[in-house]
Amino acid sequence: MIVVWALLGIGLALGAELALGSIAPGATRYVDLMMLPLATYALRTSQRSSMTVGCVSGLLQDYWMEPRLFGINGLIKTILGWGLGGLGARFDLNNFGGRFAAGACINLLDEGLQAGIRRLFGEALAPVHPVTLIVRCLAGGLLTAGILAIVGKVGRARSAARPGRRKA
Repeated sequence: MIVVWALLGIGLALGAELALGSIAPGATRYVDLMMLPLATYALRTSQRSSMTVGCVSGLLQDYWMEPRLFGINGLIKTILGWGLGGLGARFDLNNFGGRFAAGACINLLDEGLQAGIRRLFGEALAPVHPVTLIVRCLAGGLLTAGILAIVGKVGRARSAARPGRRKA
């Protein structure tokens, strides 16, 4: 069942990213919606599942949106899933501050890893404006905290509605 939820989350994020790109093409510079399934699984499940979700969502993002270096987002999101999944397993990040910090940090690290790997392959890089980076981190943090709050409420409502479950 967890695989179905992962695929549904990745599919929704990909659809929303593609819709955002067609409605407001400049907005994709500030918001990476494919980070949301990665952050959700990194903070709520195991490190291994967050790496898998990160790899799948990154490869789908590469297939749909990356014309030159296929696999770069898959690699980066796998690394971010490994790191954030490890932190999420060891520390309690399931509060607003932890979720916001996690969402902001993975967007910041994504930008740094993108620049490093692209530089490694000899691509010319345009400098990233600090305001763009700040907006991207803030948007990523707020989206991660908001989506995880919604997912937590839905999960609690589903577990409370199950028949045969005793109340403590």
